[in-house]
Amino acid sequence: MKNVLLIELSVFERMTPLASGYLQAYAMTDSVIRSEYRFDRYLAVAKTGRPHVIADLVKAAADVYAFSCYVWNMGLVRSAVRAIRQARPDAQIILGGPQVMSQGLRYLDKDDEKTVICNGEGEVTFTRYLLALTESVPEFQDVNGLSFYRDGQLVTTPKQPRISNLDDVPSPFLTGVFDSAYSIAILETNRGCPYHCGFCFWGAATNDRVYRFDEDRVREEITWIAKNEILFLFIADANWGMLSRDVDISRHIASCATEFGAPNVLYFSAAKNKPQAVTKITSIFQDARLIASQPVSLQTLEPASLDLISRSNIKLSAFAAIQEDLREKRISSYIELIWPLPGETLESFRQGIGTLCENEAQTIIAYPHLLLNNTPIYHSSEAMGIVSRPAGGDIAEARIVIGTRDASVADFAEGMYFFYAFHALHNTNSLRTVIRHLVKQHGIRYQDVFSAFADFLRRQGDDDPLRAYIERSIDDADYYDVNNYGLFIHSVLHEHRELFSRHVREFVRSQSWWEDDTARALFEIDMVNRPYMYSNTPLDAAHEDFHSLRLVAQGTRSYTVQVPSHHLSALTDAVRIETVPPDGVFTVDHKRLQYPFMPTQSADHSGSYCHGMIEKVGNVMPTWAPSPSRG
Repeated sequence: MKNVLLIELSVFERMTPLASGYLQAYAMTDSVIRSEYRFDRYLAVAKTGRPHVIADLVKAAADVYAFSCYVWNMGLVRSAVRAIRQARPDAQIILGGPQVMSQGLRYLDKDDEKTVICNGEGEVTFTRYLLALTESVPEFQDVNGLSFYRDGQLVTTPKQPRISNLDDVPSPFLTGVFDSAYSIAILETNRGCPYHCGFCFWGAATNDRVYRFDEDRVREEITWIAKNEILFLFIADANWGMLSRDVDISRHIASCATEFGAPNVLYFSAAKNKPQAVTKITSIFQDARLIASQPVSLQTLEPASLDLISRSNIKLSAFAAIQEDLREKRISSYIELIWPLPGETLESFRQGIGTLCENEAQTIIAYPHLLLNNTPIYHSSEAMGIVSRPAGGDIAEARIVIGTRDASVADFAEGMYFFYAFHALHNTNSLRTVIRHLVKQHGIRYQDVFSAFADFLRRQGDDDPLRAYIERSIDDADYYDVNNYGLFIHSVLHEHRELFSRHVREFVRSQSWWEDDTARALFEIDMVNRPYMYSNTPLDAAHEDFHSLRLVAQGTRSYTVQVPSHHLSALTDAVRIETVPPDGVFTVDHKRLQYPFMPTQSADHSGSYCHGMIEKVGNVMPTWAPSPSRG
């Protein structure tokens, strides 16, 4: 029998290899393949040392190597392919995934006729490719969806039609392809996207049509995941909440979590223009005590940019109403932006963030703009004035957009500095009540406060770890790494919490509005209200310099404080409080859904955890309740 090695070099450890699971499950429906091939999988985190991965793959001595290729692993894949070809000249190699589709000229070597690319959905093409290899002379030209070289010429066969009945692909969860040795499960309930956003390949790749897996099958897969105690669930659909059945499937996830204790953390990409359905879904997860947050993918608020990227957003009035509803229900949400998109300027980027804050946005994350192969922006990059740079080192093959026709490279760097300052202040709620007061009473704009804090951080010494982190991240494009923003939160709320507190204190005292007695009092509220990412981060020392709040007591993970009556309205405007005690004495309890910090865990683990928690910041914000000793 021939050995097929399915290779997935992923971002996270112990994650179900769904793509290769589907490939194997579908191929095994063919009797010839069952008799001719044996399947193995090689799973590793892309950051694993290059020599180690290459040595493992060469040692595997497979007859067929099948790589899943993405922007985050393509550098490593290229090195591995070269090493395999040198060590095993007779091996067959197939590359698939969004990074290589329709890119034969870029990734294939005219002198290597045994390496091919799968263009598009993989299950049918891969199966027919394996069948072709059972012949003494493989006839790849008869397999739809392939690119390969013959006699020095690149050959690309006709496209393979998408699978309309997805249940033709057996479930790798339910057919024994997967075992229980995973911490993260990827679940797919449908395929396709009806949108054509300029920065994304999803809609272009699937030509609008959305096909569904059978609902009973999906429910069985969820039950399997729960019974096997896989704690993290990532729903890989492009628009969770778009289909009416998504609400019922969400109820099943919640029911399984309650019955089996797993999953307990959940991620999904929300339907773009179905906020009410998504709110209902997030409420279901919240009620089941799943750690989840409602994502709102806006990408930009600038009309010119939205037009250029072929995208529309919900109206701001509807957005504000949804945010208020989420706040009332104590449901976390986070806004996703992309910086810089064509049509966006530095000023419109700042203003957009300010507008979102005015409309009750909780966490806002500005992700870097990855220039992905095959996207509309990729094909129009010259006309849009796209300037990009490599990121991710030699493991990845990422290009980050750092300039457009509307935002210079200097504007981009300034926008990133602004975002890190915003990330530290707003997303951690470090000045929430103060800034709301300044906006309402002094007419100060949100974005002006964040810009002033960015300037303040720039003035810190060269040895300041927070300034150094920001500048290193911008200079080296470290923000490409999904864990970079989380590690910054780890720094400001744990590792360098005391320094960050001192910075914030010095910043507010340097501002002209510090003469406002109310702003001073609200700053004390913000100091007490600032969350903790970990359950074992030492509680901030007793606040002896309070002038408005009175610190009554400090517990292991709580404060008891008395808030003057004339500041209670500002407190309740900024912080969700069920009952306000007549004497203004509250217990501020910081024991929420945090996990402990474990020094033995890697920096990537801490970054991933903190990024996930800041997106769900409502799960770690303290509760304010009447002090039990006071009634």
